[in-house]
Amino acid sequence: MEIARLNIRSTMPRIGIRTQLSKLETHFKKAELHGDYQAPRANAGWEQPTLEIDSYPSRHSYGYTNHEDFARVQGQKGLQDMRQGMSRRNSQAQDMVNNAARPGRNVVAEQAKQELFSRISQQRWLDVQAIPDPQMRFTPIKAHAEPDPGHYTTRIDAESMAKSDFNRGRVETYLRQKGDLRQWVTWGKYDTYA
Repeated sequence: MEIARLNIRSTMPRIGIRTQLSKLETHFKKAELHGDYQAPRANAGWEQPTLEIDSYPSRHSYGYTNHEDFARVQGQKGLQDMRQGMSRRNSQAQDMVNNAARPGRNVVAEQAKQELFSRISQQRWLDVQAIPDPQMRFTPIKAHAEPDPGHYTTRIDAESMAKSDFNRGRVETYLRQKGDLRQWVTWGKYDTYA
């Protein structure tokens, strides 16, 4: 007779755990260095020497005359000659009016002789003057400098606090496999694969 055999299959419960670690993240802005540089400069230079020579007074003394002086001198001489000529012509006309009709007088010839005699007897003279020296103005060389020391500035842009993000960790447990107990009876053998 075959013997009844009790087969037992048990499954233990299994627990699963899911974890997520805590995470702390910090974000910071890198410090930035800014600079401004201007090189120093001497700003040095000089003014050229100058020599100004005004030789007109000396040249004018021996005959060189510019247009302005020539026009002024000749204009004054022309006015003076005109006044003298008018005066002489008036006196000659007056003499003609008074003496031309008198017997024994030839007023025209007398006036011509008088004019000729006055020209012949006119005295000529030379005016000797010292020739003035030219006027000279000399400006010596001038050096000047306005130094500029330049500048160098630096600026650092940085933040004193860093931004941070904190993500909390988690632990989660769950039933991965249920516990089970199965029993059955077989006859004559054990059923190990059921």
